[in-house]
This record gives sequence, structure tokens and C-alpha cells, in this order.
Amino acid sequence: MDRITADRFAQRLFAEAQEGIAVFDRSGALVAWNAAARAITGWDEATAAGKDLLAKGSGMLEIRDGKWVDLRTTMISTQAGELRLVLFADATAQVALTEARRQLTDGGLIDRVTQLAGAQIALGHLQRSVALADRDKRAVGVLSIGLDVPRVAEEVPVDELMRQLGKRVITATRTSDLAARFGDAELLIVLTAMANPHDAAIVAVRLLLQLSRPYVLQGRERSATVSLGVSSFPTDGLTADAVLHAARGAMTRVRSAGGGYKLATGPTS
Repeated sequence: MDRITADRFAQRLFAEAQEGIAVFDRSGALVAWNAAARAITGWDEATAAGKDLLAKGSGMLEIRDGKWVDLRTTMISTQAGELRLVLFADATAQVALTEARRQLTDGGLIDRVTQLAGAQIALGHLQRSVALADRDKRAVGVLSIGLDVPRVAEEVPVDELMRQLGKRVITATRTSDLAARFGDAELLIVLTAMANPHDAAIVAVRLLLQLSRPYVLQGRERSATVSLGVSSFPTDGLTADAVLHAARGAMTRVRSAGGGYKLATGPTS
């Protein structure tokens, strides 16, 4: 790429970038301020020059009440000398989401360790999912997951184990489904809008393979016994409570037998 082509490319990138870009010379004076920077901050170039962005460092910055940006700084060498760049993106929505999650966690609606939904949210979600599935003639799956770690001489860090388990569950489930911590060593997954009730069993087998892999605890691999009970609406119950009871009952039975997965045996009262 020749010099003229490179300069044109840089100018176009500066003008069309979705991130805000502020360019400073060696003395710290602002020499360029792109359109995205104006849109994100609401500042024109003269106003931005008085904000001393170079001194802000990197990370989250509240530029005015309720308006946050995520700043990064870098340096480039040019024929005219070194230039310092401040790159930033609008982080207001991200900060608001983090704060909302913190409030839900403090209120017990999100589990602090696994970052999964709490039992209260899971129950409400299951009830709504069953009501919608009944209306639309679809199915809802429920997976009840129990976890056991063999007793050994050293203490098992349960929180770290549950944290890793939560990450695997989040990775293995669809965004339309809901995973929740339902007890000290029990998770619940609600599979929404399934076309076929038997699909829950397929998901269960795949999930069991994921969760049964060893966990790294205190620098060493440890195995855990995973027990998974599977039920579905309307095959195993006509209400949210019935389907939940069927899944947890199947999990308890397979847990007593040493782990694995088990399908519920039909409608429960």
C-alpha cells in the first residue's frame, strides 16, 4: 500500500469508525476528534479539548451523570512525530446492565456464585413457559441437575466447583432457555418452546457429557458425579409444579443410583 493510499485509508477509518477517536500531539493538545466521538460524548472538538482525556487513563469513565464510556489509550509513530490516541466506546448500557445485575444479586434473584438466576426467577419463568406452551401447543422441558463430589482428605471448594459448573451450563444452553441455581448443589434448566417433548432428553445427554468432564479445583483435576432428571410438559405433567416435581424426582432417583440421567416416568399429580 503506497503512502497516498494509506493516508486515504486512515482518513476514511477515522471518519467512519464506530468508536470515538481523539488524537493528541506530543504536547497533549487535541488535534483531531472524529464524528463518533462527538456522537458518543455530545462534545464538539473545542469542548473536548478542555476535558483532558489523556489524564483519565484507561477503563470505565462517567463523562456526565449516567453517561459512561470505556477508554483505551495507545500511541502511534508518524513522520510528524508520535501521536497519542484515545479510543472509546459508549458503555452506558453495559454499566446499566451491570448495576441491574448487582441489584438482582443483592436481592437474591441472581446467585452470587454461579451468576445464574435464582430459584424464584426459575419458578416464575417455568410457570410462564408452561402457560405459553399450553396456548401454542408446544412443549417445555425441565432438567434438574444434582452434583456430588467424592469425599477426600482435603476440603472441596464448593463455591469454585459451582462457579465452573455455572459457566459450563451457560455455554451449553440456548439464550431462549433459563438456567438457575435451585439449591446448594442443584441446578434447574427450563427449555422453552420445544417442538417435541422428547427433545429434552437429547439436550440432557449432551449436557451430561459437558458437565461430567473433570473440574480443576485447587490446581488439580477433580471428578464430580452429575445426576440429571428430565421431564417435559405436557408429557410428564400438565402444570409447572407437576413438571418440576417430575424432573426433581427423576434426578433424586438417579442420584441414589450413582449418577447419570433419568427420564420422568409420566404424568404426576
